[in-house]
Amino acid sequence: MFIHFMSVITYNREDVVDHRGIAAVIKNEQGEILMQEHVKYGFWTIPVGKVKYGQNILEGLKEEIFDECNLVIKRFKEITSRNFIYQRNGKRVIVSSHLFEVVEYSGVMKNNEFEKHSTQLFMDLERIKKLPYLSDMTLLYLETLGFKRNAHLS
Repeated sequence: MFIHFMSVITYNREDVVDHRGIAAVIKNEQGEILMQEHVKYGFWTIPVGKVKYGQNILEGLKEEIFDECNLVIKRFKEITSRNFIYQRNGKRVIVSSHLFEVVEYSGVMKNNEFEKHSTQLFMDLERIKKLPYLSDMTLLYLETLGFKRNAHLS
């Protein structure tokens, strides 16, 4: 488990209770990975989201990817999972996170949530490794590839 302390951020009610999260590695035909610049947290991330109460993880995955990226997931595989512990508004929050690779999808990629992601584009792995601030789920994905680094580059 990792403990990560965020800077001053305005959290919503869903952010400050234990919940399940999903993240998806989505590649284009050139093997580049879909990345989003997250407005609220200020980091670059693979697509991530919360699983709604009463929803199973796979439904949450499909819904989040469609809502954020306009893509319909056809085939996927779970890569790994991990619990992350955060301090938010003075509360200890556990996010039980599941990392997936989307093997097949349809649709045309489109940033449907400009208020959440200022930029959404495909990047090659070497460029991702050099981004100044990465999400925990992006770092977890890089770790599965044998590459470790801190969230912030100095």
